[in-house]
Amino acid sequence: MELFKNVLGIVSEPDLMATGFTVARPNDPTDGLFPDEVTNNLVAKWNILASEYQIGQMAQFHAFDTEAQKSIRVPIDERYVEKGLIKVKRSTSELIRQLLNRGVTVEAELYDYVMDDATKLADEVIVRTKVTKNELLATGKVTIKENNLDLTVDYGVPNANLTLTLDVGDGATTPLPDQIQAIVDRAASVGVALTGIVTTTKVMSKIRSNTTVQRAINGSSMVGVLVTNSALRGWLEAEYGITRVIVQDLTYSTPYTMGTDGRPVVHQKRYYPENRITFFGTGNGMDLGRGLWGIPPEEQIGQLSGQTSTSSQNPYVWMHQWAENDPAVVWMKASGLFMPVLYNPNSLYVATVTETPAG
Repeated sequence: MELFKNVLGIVSEPDLMATGFTVARPNDPTDGLFPDEVTNNLVAKWNILASEYQIGQMAQFHAFDTEAQKSIRVPIDERYVEKGLIKVKRSTSELIRQLLNRGVTVEAELYDYVMDDATKLADEVIVRTKVTKNELLATGKVTIKENNLDLTVDYGVPNANLTLTLDVGDGATTPLPDQIQAIVDRAASVGVALTGIVTTTKVMSKIRSNTTVQRAINGSSMVGVLVTNSALRGWLEAEYGITRVIVQDLTYSTPYTMGTDGRPVVHQKRYYPENRITFFGTGNGMDLGRGLWGIPPEEQIGQLSGQTSTSSQNPYVWMHQWAENDPAVVWMKASGLFMPVLYNPNSLYVATVTETPAG
């Protein structure tokens, strides 16, 4: 069986097709809020989804002999939708040389290493999309400031929704339960019923330690005793209708850099800020939006040239291999065209968490 296609390191198209089709991460608690979907036309799908889940507008009664009133479509800002091209490449030839120098000569083993390298490369694209989803949850926007791009995708979330403060300290001017109620009421005033929150373990612990929360849940005699996690979740549901509590503590690294010792340096960051909490409403069901994947330029180019090995059938991450003659090297590239859609701009309420001590 021929594992490589003509050139050592270039795998066959059916094998590359197996990479880039699975992007959901069961261990990512925020992934379920923006399910992933591939579309042939990113802008058209963006417009359909973004307008479909706005507050419904009412048609009017008409006399039989009158012309129907013309409906106005919701305007959608699509200026930056197709700017979401994520891509990364790596030298397959370099990997093959390293393996050969270490005594790996069996073709089947070399093939497995190349396919594993492809999976890791695709995952780098997928990680960037998770960062984007979490940034939208934490800021109401998506910013792209890398590789000569400097732009912000604005979803129209009112600025007042994004500059809230939640004081979890015992010295807060307003008791914490009243602060939460004020946010719930604010959303209700524009027709949104809040159904969940996204925050961190640190914030959850501070809420459980708040004396007004302890008193509300367990009574005055239990002030000073930490509220259990399950009791807090039950109270949030019973009092405010918040049925989903998503705790996001996962981390990732920006692109590795090479250290002075010749080894990669990891730059660890959080997907979601440690001192923040996002209240959200998902009136359409369970989704807050959608993670839209389009078709990157590499697909059309690969189909036209006929000289490259590419994945097909619209995967989420497009895998592409090609060989250069001078210098003689085989490259592998992972590409994805991605942008999340937020159904309703009024469905997000983001608060910075502060803590005023008692006394």
